[in-house]
Amino acid sequence: MATFDIIVSISSVVLAAVTITYVAYLARVSGRDRPHDPERLRRFIANAPYNLDKNDSGQNT
Repeated sequence: MATFDIIVSISSVVLAAVTITYVAYLARVSGRDRPHDPERLRRFIANAPYNLDKNDSGQNT
């Protein structure tokens, strides 16, 4: 084998290993819920733009 062939072969094996590791990581963390953070929820409610409420269209129905 030429040096170039050896480099391409080793690079392919390394890239395959990295790809398999990354896909395994994605499979483990996909679908996982975020941890419940009550302080973040309070900040979200405090900063919510109430003027964009879809139920409040400004019309009396």
